[in-house]
Amino acid sequence: MLLIGGAGAYAIHKYWIASSLTTLQRIYFKQYLKSSYRSFLPKSKSHYTTLARVIRDPRTGRDISVAVRDYEVEPQLDESGRIKFDKGHYPIILLKSGIEHKQYSWQESISPDATAYQWFRDTIYEGQSIPGIWRPAWLGGVLILFLGTTGLTTLDAFAQRRYLKGEAIRGTRQLSPKHYEQRHRKANSYGIKVYVDRGKDD
Repeated sequence: MLLIGGAGAYAIHKYWIASSLTTLQRIYFKQYLKSSYRSFLPKSKSHYTTLARVIRDPRTGRDISVAVRDYEVEPQLDESGRIKFDKGHYPIILLKSGIEHKQYSWQESISPDATAYQWFRDTIYEGQSIPGIWRPAWLGGVLILFLGTTGLTTLDAFAQRRYLKGEAIRGTRQLSPKHYEQRHRKANSYGIKVYVDRGKDD
């Protein structure tokens, strides 16, 4: 049942959770997972790749880099509906028309994992943690494990109580002398065959 529960959790993740994620949430998921568990390590840093656009700050007049959001992009898909990749192995994501930008590209950086985790959580995943995203999967796996174990236990207990001509098909039962007497009132023997050695009698 552990294997079945695990398989059920994986199926829920693949066909329900993954399909409900947005384009950038699917692209960033592995990095978000990495930053999630590495954020507990003190002074830990890792390599991250994010999509950003450069715009002019109206207050200072300087160029600043801002994160690209899901509602600003259009992924380029292949015939099977998967996101295409360029020669540099970056996902091909185009900005929608009318989105301001002077420059638009994938940016690589070495950042503290705790900072990256907070950025992914607040900016991309709308405050959802990894356990929160996976909640339907692990709850489904636990439910399958519980129901399956309960069902098999009940089935086994039912099979143990089946009788054939007054005897249990499987296993044995422990009875007190009083209960044995009540259940076997008509029995006139224990049903044990005894063989007599007639050679000695002779």
